[in-house]
Amino acid sequence: MTIQETFKHCITSELYDAILSNPISKDRVVKLKVRPIMLQRQLYFQIEEYTQKQVFHKNLEASEACNYLTEQMTDQFRQAQIQTVNEQITILVSKKGKVTIKTKKQTNQLPDLSLTHNRQKNYIIEEGTPVPFLIDLGVMKTDGSIVRTKYDKFRQINRFLEFIEDILPQLDKTKKQTIIDFGCGKSYLTFAMYYYLKILKGYSIQIIGLDLV
Repeated sequence: MTIQETFKHCITSELYDAILSNPISKDRVVKLKVRPIMLQRQLYFQIEEYTQKQVFHKNLEASEACNYLTEQMTDQFRQAQIQTVNEQITILVSKKGKVTIKTKKQTNQLPDLSLTHNRQKNYIIEEGTPVPFLIDLGVMKTDGSIVRTKYDKFRQINRFLEFIEDILPQLDKTKKQTIIDFGCGKSYLTFAMYYYLKILKGYSIQIIGLDLV
């Protein structure tokens, strides 16, 4: 399938979400997120455009969304991760313009999909479920609630993990990966990366944290 045919196949009521990343130019939109929503009983697709400092939203009908995303993958992005109810699809565009499209059966246990226009932010690490390293670092209480003064740190950790999520297709799950964190500081993000890749995603990894003494 071509890029346009792939989006046409996915931009339906069965779409869960899509993320376009790895921008050609960081002076423009650096990331796109797509999800289906219902507006006045009609299906639309909400597109979140992330620049370096702002986030913009637009709601498009299926054909408009398909054309827009095809244009963005042609001109601005080199990677797309698409999740539908039944499939996981990855689109990769090389620097020379070669397109690779990989499709596999959906294996993730996806949360129930909300089609409301405004929905609560879904974090990779969710509040309410105790996470040992966050409890040890004083970000989370033993019941899974977030310490009131640590909400900014909790949001920062989840935002960081969204960037890690973007590069998952480039990690070989069959090989052990070694990751070096230069300037790890108190290691909030180091522990978060290990928890996400090892515990949540099942990658075989070791992480080395380096910082000045």
